[in-house]
Amino acid sequence: MLQGFIVLLLFQLLGEAIVTLTHSPIPGPVIGMLLLWLGLHIKRGPSNGLSQTSHQFIQHLSLLFLPAGVGLFFLPAHIQQHWPAIAGAMVIGTLVSLLFSGWLVKKLARGEG
Repeated sequence: MLQGFIVLLLFQLLGEAIVTLTHSPIPGPVIGMLLLWLGLHIKRGPSNGLSQTSHQFIQHLSLLFLPAGVGLFFLPAHIQQHWPAIAGAMVIGTLVSLLFSGWLVKKLARGEG
């Protein structure tokens, strides 16, 4: 499991390094995740250690979102005034994401992907 954790950290570090060197507006973890996907695609799947680590992270995913949720309470006053718009954007974004995910799963399940 430690090997999988190190692999994930190295890909995130690689993404952060690319952002630092290229001044890209895309966040480092996103670039690292894309590079990890590319590596897994080329290798044709994860190793056992990476698979176990990933499953552990997924089981505790709600804990990983907790700091971001708590951070919403400490926004500057000028942003806190717009909480209805922020809440609306979060609800609409979630609904759009759910609808798109459902459509994509149906499409891929039929073999149209």
